[in-house]
Amino acid sequence: MISGMLAKAVVNLVAKQFKLEKILAYVEDPNDADKRIDELELDVFALKRTIKSLDLGCKCKCCEKPKPKRRAKK
Repeated sequence: MISGMLAKAVVNLVAKQFKLEKILAYVEDPNDADKRIDELELDVFALKRTIKSLDLGCKCKCCEKPKPKRRAKK
């Protein structure tokens, strides 16, 4: 009984000393970094889609894939 109360008091003291509640809230709750990462992910997705559409429309020789060479039969 006393050891449980003592353990609880020690945990509360350590949590208060190191501001663990604040750290836990920062980690678990959405914050400005999460919002910026979400925006960047959307930008990357849009750019990826744009690059794919541009890649399909190009007909120059440098963008054409080389045909695989066939081995000569011996």
